[in-house]
Amino acid sequence: MSVPESISPEHGGEQQPSEVPEETVSAVEDANPGLIEKALRRNTERLPVKVEDPEVEPSGQLTLVRDPYDPRSEKIRALRTELLMLSDAASVNLAIVSSAAGEGRSLLAAELALAFGQLGRRTLLVDADMRNPTQHSLFQTSNKAGLAQCIAGRTPQMYRIKRLTSTSLITAGTATSNPLELLSDQRFERLMERWRKQFEFIILDTPPINRFADGLTVAALAGRVLVVSRAEATRFKDLKETLRRLSLTRSQILGAVINSF
Repeated sequence: MSVPESISPEHGGEQQPSEVPEETVSAVEDANPGLIEKALRRNTERLPVKVEDPEVEPSGQLTLVRDPYDPRSEKIRALRTELLMLSDAASVNLAIVSSAAGEGRSLLAAELALAFGQLGRRTLLVDADMRNPTQHSLFQTSNKAGLAQCIAGRTPQMYRIKRLTSTSLITAGTATSNPLELLSDQRFERLMERWRKQFEFIILDTPPINRFADGLTVAALAGRVLVVSRAEATRFKDLKETLRRLSLTRSQILGAVINSF
């Protein structure tokens, strides 16, 4: 099976946040778009944005925003193109998974969501890692009301990304019961069905596959998976076990990414 070219950034998620220049998001949006991205922008009208949703600011950890011409940013955009080519439709519902913690999964999920959003299409980033949520930190916001509260039936709190209003964020929220039980609830499945009608790209962050079963549930609902590993850190036997467990979900593995940091 063909897979996207692995990205090997010179630096990863261990950076300290820095100030984000105002012009960086718009700069990336126009930086060398591929043929697929050009076609998407030309042939599809932008969906309306709920302006009442509060805005959040991407942190300096997100290289795609901080430095749109960094080698990692270029590779993120290349990965975006390859994922579009590997998908059987113009839309993407994708669970980002990894074997263990510390492999760069959450950072990649955030940057991919930004990359898809820069096409001008409605994109949703969902933090489905209720064990160790990260997305609220990457976007410098609260984690009080998020996915856990959505599944419980409360009105979902969505955030718009500042200067990239086609992209929305739902944080993990505070789980009051077992996260696996929440994600296995039919209400989560109904939420996913609703989001598919509202958004063209849905990116879901997940807990480590080999430690928790949560990610398997998310992968099954998403239908498509991107596997993340870390160079010289992820053990082959762990990655093999991850692939075995993912095979049980019958989700499509679109490819694999190797982080190097």
